Amino acid sequence: MKYKLIRHATAKLDFGGTCFLLDPWFAAKGKGLSYAGKENSPLVDMPCKMWEAESRADCVLLSHLHSDHFDKEAADFLDKDRPLFFPSCDAEAPLLTGFTDLRPVDGTGLYNEVAFEHVPGRHGHSGDVLADMGESGGYVFMAAGEPTVYWTGDTVWCDEVKKTIEVYQPQVIIVHGGGALWNGEEITMGIEDVLAVCKAAPGAKIIAVHFETTDHASVTRSDLRAAADAAGVSRDQLLIPADGEEIVIMQETAF
Repeated sequence: MKYKLIRHATAKLDFGGTCFLLDPWFAAKGKGLSYAGKENSPLVDMPCKMWEAESRADCVLLSHLHSDHFDKEAADFLDKDRPLFFPSCDAEAPLLTGFTDLRPVDGTGLYNEVAFEHVPGRHGHSGDVLADMGESGGYVFMAAGEPTVYWTGDTVWCDEVKKTIEVYQPQVIIVHGGGALWNGEEITMGIEDVLAVCKAAPGAKIIAVHFETTDHASVTRSDLRAAADAAGVSRDQLLIPADGEEIVIMQETAF
């Protein structure tokens, strides 16, 4: 597998002979929404042009349709005939209008030689925050000759994430960090959550993304790295890529 972080959760995953464009958020710096009333997100520009972000992508896969994971700029720019996978609960989302190859996922999806299972998460802790956030989850990717990959999507550490790790035994886990806050409560993984994933899957490579892009984030890359070092989590296990960085993990070299 090859994972290239673009920005936030936007990335390209080359897996099983297919290139997936994940959660395209194409807004220019400061041209999106403010999530904490501080400044408009995204706080940084993409490290590439929009056409470079979508180049080679065979299909688009959305974890959920919050505005920092799929926006009007991406919807307007993307090829409307390219297959677009998304959770079936988001089937009525207005941004999907105009796309001609919509493929809602309810359970298992299949594209070319890749199977991916939609798995649940929790986009927060308390009932009120979960009601605000709505449904969210991630995917487990499987293909011959590839490590099993679990992309958590926007979730905190919870029983659902723990169960997914126990059931699928992923060799690679992509987590959304940053400790994003809503009404003072974490709605994506903070430091303790990411460290919990590392502990729960000691034989997996953990790729932490979703940092330093929105005004409601509370954890930086350097915060997480310092805490992981202090906790004895190796830099070989926990990978924290910069925007534009590419990570390659082969099945035979995965933990």
